[in-house]
Amino acid sequence: MPRTRTVITMLLVLVLARYAAVCCFIHPFADDFSYAAIGMRTDLLPRLGDEYLNWNGRWCSNPFMLRGPLVLGTDAGLWLYRCVPLLLMLAAWACARRLFRAVAPLLSRRDAALSAGFFLLLFLQLMPDLSEGVYWYTGAMSYLLPGALLLWLLALHAEAWSNNWQISWPRAWGMGVLAAAIAGFNELHMMLVVCAHAVLLVFRWRKDRLMHGPLLLIAALALFSGLIMALAPGNAVRGELFPLRHDLWRTLSGAAIQTGRFALVWLLSPVLLLASTLFLANLRTWMQASPGLTERLPRPFPIAIVLMFALFACMALPFWASGLLGQHRTVNAALLVLLPGWLLLLASLRVEVLRRSKRPWPPMKEGMQRGVLGLLLITCMATGSGGRLSADLLSGRLARFDAQLRSRYEAIGQAKSRNTDLLELPPLADAPRSLRYLDATNDPEHWINRSLANYLQADSVRIIVR
Repeated sequence: MPRTRTVITMLLVLVLARYAAVCCFIHPFADDFSYAAIGMRTDLLPRLGDEYLNWNGRWCSNPFMLRGPLVLGTDAGLWLYRCVPLLLMLAAWACARRLFRAVAPLLSRRDAALSAGFFLLLFLQLMPDLSEGVYWYTGAMSYLLPGALLLWLLALHAEAWSNNWQISWPRAWGMGVLAAAIAGFNELHMMLVVCAHAVLLVFRWRKDRLMHGPLLLIAALALFSGLIMALAPGNAVRGELFPLRHDLWRTLSGAAIQTGRFALVWLLSPVLLLASTLFLANLRTWMQASPGLTERLPRPFPIAIVLMFALFACMALPFWASGLLGQHRTVNAALLVLLPGWLLLLASLRVEVLRRSKRPWPPMKEGMQRGVLGLLLITCMATGSGGRLSADLLSGRLARFDAQLRSRYEAIGQAKSRNTDLLELPPLADAPRSLRYLDATNDPEHWINRSLANYLQADSVRIIVR
């Protein structure tokens, strides 16, 4: 068995290593350049005030945007920029491991680390957009970082749940500050944190008819943070860019369609089906590592309702705010929250089946488990976003993408030194299939074109790509 775990660990690391390798070739684009250019030329505190008054109330993520690694310039900043996705993936893995240890405290550290690795792989494979989810600094820092912190907060709540909600006041303050920080990153996580704590308070009230003081403190701090964001004057300024916003019918219908769409895509994914099979095959180990979990588990139907409602809310928020589905980074963020809930639902379904049938759960033979595991890893390597990523790496497409953009930076620098007024650049040839790159346009006054020139200190150069 130890040798088997070692082999599984090595294979998992090999599959995940592809996602780390991609970090060597990524480049900033769009908002990365605009935020970095502003950050290089303005003082932080006054600019944060301008953001709050004229753009958004994301008080916790805006400092990361304005003081990201790119403010150091392309020489020092680019390699730091490429380290960020790796650090964020490690953070998501560490927080998932923390959550698994909280739910199953008797689970060995090695098994918890291995389970967190598979969780990370599942999340990356099911992402609708890898760029916005991991490799684009602006999107990843705004959504993946608070998503990882949310897993940490869930771990703290899981520990309180297993301890009959005994939370000390110092711990409650720490959890409240963490919840407030998560709520300050973006509107989606603000909604999730505030609503989740409100629901939790209602359930505790229904059970004990007492207002749980520590939970109330955590919820109050999350709500206070949410109000700071929601009441920002910049929200109205930004909202003027979206004439279809605040349309109730459009929000309800669009959110319902997108909820059904992504629910079906994920539920029918071979990767999720194979991973779920392995989870059910090893669920007995999890149950043994979590004393009393069987008795504390909610029934499957309420869990399923909560998950569907959470997905619907995540789809509805962008529609209400803009009249559009929104960026895929909001869907990525919803996925990270839903995956632990999916595992909880599987565990509850198994307990319910055993309760009704009163028969032992048929074990899966070790040889069959190895076959399912092998098929899972092959599927992650060869299909979906993982397959496209493998093809980009093996074909050299990512390396060529890197070389083309480096040549662009050099061309813009030379145009600046020669006082060139208009610089025409060729479009990217054979762009990566696994990543989405929002390129400059043939309009030199387009905001992306201007942001690129401003960041490279070539303000006088008008850039077109065609």
